[in-house]
Amino acid sequence: MDAKLAYWTAATLNMGVLLVFAASGIRRVRNSEVARHRSRMLTSVALVLGFVISYGVKLVALGREDLSIWSDAAIWTLRFHELCVFTMLLSGGLALRRGLALARTRALSESEDAPEPLPGALKGHGKAGRVAVFAASLGFLSACGVLSSMYGRALG
Repeated sequence: MDAKLAYWTAATLNMGVLLVFAASGIRRVRNSEVARHRSRMLTSVALVLGFVISYGVKLVALGREDLSIWSDAAIWTLRFHELCVFTMLLSGGLALRRGLALARTRALSESEDAPEPLPGALKGHGKAGRVAVFAASLGFLSACGVLSSMYGRALG
């Protein structure tokens, strides 16, 4: 197996695992298990950061893919995937920022010195998180499509 193909297979599996943790985190918060929600979502963040670091290493060690041999459909699928990942990163970053801010308020802290959360802070955190998980889901599906075309080129 080509090193790039192995890398992208592992990256796609990483995104699938990330989604499992995110879905579990959503279930936890719906069951009012905020601490478990937080740990699952922070695990998802760690998986994203791990991918970003590994991608930098991959670029240095293996270089970029040769898109000149890709079909137009595969390139469009890749571009859609990149848009999904970009959306996931922005909205996930916003959800993380809002979640960390909420952790210092009376919404989650039992400290008497903790301030009240801003109006709509929980709702804003949830909306950003839902967008991130939706974008990650589409990103995973499109990653599967990109990976499938990569396997098709490697085997055919």
